[in-house]
Order: sequence, then structure tokens, then C-alpha cells
Amino acid sequence: MRKQFILLIAVFAVLLVACEPRTTPGGAGAIPADLEPLRIAVIHNNADHPSITAIVQGMQEEGRFFNAEITFFDPAFDPARQVSMIEDSIVRRPHVIVVNAVDPVAVIPAIRMAYESGIPVLTQNANVARDGLQYIHAFVGSESIDQGYAVGRMMVERFGNRNANVIILGGFPGQTDYINRVQGMRDAWASAGVNYTILADQPADWSQDRALVVMQDMLTRFPDGTLDIVFAVDDPMALGAVEAIRAAGRRNIAVYGVNGNIAAFTAIRAGEMAGTALQMSYLVGVYTIRAAHDIRMGRILPDNIMAPTAPVTIDNIDQWQAFAW
Repeated sequence: MRKQFILLIAVFAVLLVACEPRTTPGGAGAIPADLEPLRIAVIHNNADHPSITAIVQGMQEEGRFFNAEITFFDPAFDPARQVSMIEDSIVRRPHVIVVNAVDPVAVIPAIRMAYESGIPVLTQNANVARDGLQYIHAFVGSESIDQGYAVGRMMVERFGNRNANVIILGGFPGQTDYINRVQGMRDAWASAGVNYTILADQPADWSQDRALVVMQDMLTRFPDGTLDIVFAVDDPMALGAVEAIRAAGRRNIAVYGVNGNIAAFTAIRAGEMAGTALQMSYLVGVYTIRAAHDIRMGRILPDNIMAPTAPVTIDNIDQWQAFAW
């Protein structure tokens, strides 16, 4: 039932975006010529990732409709650099600061500094820890627990009540998306009344190269016939696992990811991945611009602004191909 709900939300959101009227400069509803540019500072967690590329594209394209001037910073997964970049952004006095947290705890003092300086903060894609929520206007992202749930349902549909053995390839320990995606998977198992065995849960740092190395070790630890499923909590890590499995000549291992990037869709069509949970990162960028504009206009925002998700397998991949990134 929850899977059907996820799909309905995704379809509704896609239709809503597709049908939304657009304006052009000088047309009805166009941005006033004298409107001050909407200045936004965005501090990524790591710009070298397909999901972040899609978010940036969404922000840049939607930003044209709101006269946005966007400055992007890349700490390359370094929590200390991210804090320094937030502090630098405070000095610049943008209308809004957007933070994609590297470390959900370490980033809180810098976000608090922005809050106390009177600069609104949006978190994007990766949120802060609970203690930092009081300092942000809203979180813009995807419901990562639903993504994990969608992956868990795909596993259940494929493996049923078998005693399947699972390996998890995660991001950095403690990160919200990593935790939530694994929890969502477990929730899907519980809803279906199955209890698969998790043989290992190993961080692979959101890196395809690192996932390749970790998966090589896993294939050595768990010989042929003892491993059924790999859940990599994003597609680049899933593709690293696929590369290791292919090189080892292993078969009958179902690899699942999260994101829905083009390379993952290609792997699903080739039978090398079993599925992914679509993360519409482009819409995260779009929604971030709209939220920043609403803040400037003094409007009230919900605590969470979420892009939809949907399970993608070989059975429905044609339906979602246009949304791969």
C-alpha cells in the first residue's frame, strides 16, 4: 500500500510540475525589472556527485524566474571546510544560505551563527541533526526513508519469503540519508513479514571507487551462493558493487541503489542492477529556489519540502526514463 502511495505522489508531483505555467521576461507574471536579485549562497557537501549536478541544474534553471544570483561552494566532504565556507557566506550577506550538511552535528555552530546574524538558512538534500533544526527555516530534499522503503519492497517482490542474505554499502556513518534509507528498507521488510539477514553494513563514503574496493572484500568474505542482495544507498556505490561483481564473475546477486541516474538506468536495462529508488534531485533544486523566494517575500514555509520518489525496475523503467539524470 505504501509503495502505491509513493507512486501516486510521484506521478502527481510530476504532472504538477509539467502543467505549471511558466513566464518569460516581459510576459504576463514576469519578474519585475526593478526586483533586487535574489542572492543565494549554496554550500554543497560534495559537488562531484551526479545528484548534486542535478540539484545545481534545477537551481540555475528555476533561478531565472526569480532573478536569482547563486554562488556555489564545494567543501569536498570536509566538515571543517564547510563550516569555514558558511562563515564566509555570512560575511557576504546573501538573502538565503543553503547548506547540504557534510556532518549533521559539526555544521550546527555555523548554521547557528547565520541564524543569529539574521540570515535565513535552508538545508538541502542532507539535513542537520535534531539540535540544529531550530536554526533553519526548512529542509528541502527527498524523503529518504521512503526511498529505502521502496527498495525494501522491490526486494520483497523479488525474493518473497526466502531467507535472503543482504549486504549494505552506506555513506558516511551518522548521516541522515544513510540511516533513513536503511531504516526504510527494514520497515518494508517488517510490513511484508519477512526477515532477511544483513551479513554486513559497511560505509563506502558515497564513492563508486570506494564501493568497488569494499565490494571486492565482501565477495572474498562471502563466497558464491552465500550472498543474494546488495543495497547501496546511492547509485554510484551500486555501480561500484556491480563492477566488482562483474570482475569476480559472480552471478545471481541483486544490486539495488537510490538516485535514478542515467548510468543506473543503463545497468538496470543490462540486468546488472535489480532496481533503484528514483530521487528527483532536479526538483530539489527547483524547490530550493522557490523556498528562498518565499523567505524573501516573508511567507511561511513548511518544515520539510519534499521531492517525490518512485521504485524503478526493468518492469517500469520506460515510465521513468525521462526523469533519469
